[in-house]
Amino acid sequence: MSGPKVDVASIREQERRQLEAARQGRKNLADKIKKQIAQIKDSLGGDGDLMMQDESLRPKCETVIKKQEECCKELEKLLKTVQMGNEMLDVEGMTTKLQQIVSQYYNNVKGDHEVLIQSSKSSEKFQELEKNRRLMEQMKRQKIVQLITVEDIPGQPQVDVQGLTEAFRSEIENFMTSKLLLGRHKKAVLMVDQDLQELVKQDLPPQRKEMRIKRMFADFQNMTDHIREDMKELEVIYEEYVQECFDLSVQVREMNDFNSREELEQTIRETKELAGANMSKEYIRRQIDEVMANHGYDVVRSDLLSETNESGQILYGVDQDTAIDVFVSDENQVTMRVVGIGFDSNISAAEDERLFQQQCAFCSLHPQITKELEMRGVVLHTKKHMAPDKKFNKKLQTRSKTDQQTTSRAKKNLKQTELKTLHKES
Repeated sequence: MSGPKVDVASIREQERRQLEAARQGRKNLADKIKKQIAQIKDSLGGDGDLMMQDESLRPKCETVIKKQEECCKELEKLLKTVQMGNEMLDVEGMTTKLQQIVSQYYNNVKGDHEVLIQSSKSSEKFQELEKNRRLMEQMKRQKIVQLITVEDIPGQPQVDVQGLTEAFRSEIENFMTSKLLLGRHKKAVLMVDQDLQELVKQDLPPQRKEMRIKRMFADFQNMTDHIREDMKELEVIYEEYVQECFDLSVQVREMNDFNSREELEQTIRETKELAGANMSKEYIRRQIDEVMANHGYDVVRSDLLSETNESGQILYGVDQDTAIDVFVSDENQVTMRVVGIGFDSNISAAEDERLFQQQCAFCSLHPQITKELEMRGVVLHTKKHMAPDKKFNKKLQTRSKTDQQTTSRAKKNLKQTELKTLHKES
């Protein structure tokens, strides 16, 4: 029975557990790298922006930023290696490399940080900028106090509707940018902002606007308190989702793309299933590659394989004119068949007979491949094994006429060289 072979592959439980444990190790390491990148980018804190505004501090600040970028670039490269890795990745070695990169960065930047701190203390410009920032924060706090105070404050100046509105909207913006929010939470906060803007536009006495703004702010505080309570567990669940996507070619969704905990948890389950399927498929393909290589069948490389450009389909060359076409589907269905390869897809009578004989020869090879794959933890469950038949003969174009002409010219030049040599010897 050596026509096309169709089997369904599964991974033995022992190997599956090993693969999952190895992926968990890579996932934990990827998370550490990401957190380290974020920490390094924020190593100057809020003072970095002020230092860049001070001409005396800017050069040294730019030096630190450049070192940050260089270090983060190294870490991004390390992260990519971890994301592209499999169970053979040396996680312990990668962890050591992470520690070395981070340690080297802090050693290199330590002196620059110390210079910046000392210089900022003696810089009048920086001290002025820092003072202005504190004043702005103080004024903002005062406006917040006014927002949460219903009674009139003795000695309070006349109503400042614009100031209260700006303070309110600032609180809304801070809450929107500093918190992970579900989609329904975000919509609720945006509705408050919209209501506030409509209130400000109304033709009302300042005192009435002030009271309504204060009542609205009280409702806003109650709402955000409930949201914070909701988000305590959801932030942990969302972090699990982000980590689970570390090695997948998917767009990571923002928290506000989800409208409920149930939707987020369902997406995590689907993401884990996708990760498991990708892990299995990649392992099965790699084991087939290695088994084929052990039999001397190398992957056929060609830009002309338009018929075999689907993900999961690979040709293993038997000889110059024959290959074994192997396709692994997303459901881990493995199809193997003998095909012809060459300059075109036309099959001559001689090729038709030769391919039929190659089908017959494949009869003794397939059971051996199946056995060797099982030794590696990949079990092929028979679905359909068809007998040799010329109707299964197929030929794929893997080489162009240009390649043939190039080869012919090379042979022609070689013959001319040989003839010249012979003439000289004569």
